[in-house]
Amino acid sequence: MNGPQPPPPSEYFFERYPWNNRHVLFCIALLMACSDFLAGPIIFFPFLFVIPVALMAWNCGLRTALWLGAILCIIRFSIQCAWGIPYTLPVAIINALIRLAILFFITFLCGKLSEQTQALRARVRTLEGLLPTCSYCKDIRDESGEWQQIEEYVASHSAARFTHGICPKCVTKHFSNVMNLESQKTGAEGTH
Repeated sequence: MNGPQPPPPSEYFFERYPWNNRHVLFCIALLMACSDFLAGPIIFFPFLFVIPVALMAWNCGLRTALWLGAILCIIRFSIQCAWGIPYTLPVAIINALIRLAILFFITFLCGKLSEQTQALRARVRTLEGLLPTCSYCKDIRDESGEWQQIEEYVASHSAARFTHGICPKCVTKHFSNVMNLESQKTGAEGTH
């Protein structure tokens, strides 16, 4: 049991397959863009672009989601141009930039919330629960009932690493006879 344990399966459906696969989310985004085009020039569905972009930000990272959001906004602007813009070009560009800014803001919030949630889960997994320890040797019983040295257990459940030394109290307790012999040798050599 060396190395960190894999995270337990998520309780949230949107963190499991297919919702956490970037290829699936990209295909969903393209399907939504196609439905936006097929709906015609009057009915718009740009708010549906938030769904795949937010899922992408949560599961695949902020940068990937921002790229997807930018691509979807360009597709949306192209769809408007294909159907004929019902207002002037500067107004259409301003609308596209506003749409892009709002989508980026929502994406940024989802990405940051996902990062914080993952960090919090990792911390809870590291710190949660009672640790059954042996009263004598201080070994820890893990989830499968096996006994491990405390160093192994903590290293496999966290980023902590150990170095070893001997404290003065333990030197006195466990090596007092060696220390006495050393001091007697030193004293005997000093008198000669």
